[in-house]
Amino acid sequence: MRRIKVVFDFMIYPVVEKLPFYRNIYIHLSDTSLFPNLPVPLATIKTVLDDFESALLAAKDGAHSAIAIRNDKEAAADEVFRELATYVNKVANGDETIIIQSGFHASKQPTPYQKPELAVYDGAHSGSVILKIKAIQAAVAYIWQYVQEGSPNSASVWITVDSSTVTTFQIDNLTPGLIYSFRFASISSEGTSDFCTPVSKIVI
Repeated sequence: MRRIKVVFDFMIYPVVEKLPFYRNIYIHLSDTSLFPNLPVPLATIKTVLDDFESALLAAKDGAHSAIAIRNDKEAAADEVFRELATYVNKVANGDETIIIQSGFHASKQPTPYQKPELAVYDGAHSGSVILKIKAIQAAVAYIWQYVQEGSPNSASVWITVDSSTVTTFQIDNLTPGLIYSFRFASISSEGTSDFCTPVSKIVI
């Protein structure tokens, strides 16, 4: 599993969003005993934030000099909160709860990729599609079906193309530009399974 860490997303926040985010972290750090040895004293953090806020307000008139000062104060605040984030990472040691209590955002574990039950891809030529499925345990064969959506004769009338022993199957001679739905069922020693949830695709 990937170790949970502080997300440095605050570095790309618009300047007007950084200040309230930094203020929130300051409040969290002030209200908890989880971080007793802050690398930057709370008083210094407050001063940096107050300077940042003053510069932000002064830059509202658009003056180049005021904007330059605001940028300098923003950079100073960024440096302080990068240092704080590094410290929180060290103290938390992968504990998401501790990170959240600091006011910073915690990274998330990546969601495992789940291969779809049935995927439909364009075939090698016009009017063909390729169906791919996950192998079903104990299955010895698969039944492949399709139906043309919107056809006057398509209501609940699924066309069985063929059966195969492999998990990839190509269907040809479909009409380009129309929408088709596809599904499969597996065959094992216990019988034939229910058909999967249909997958629709425009054939090209």
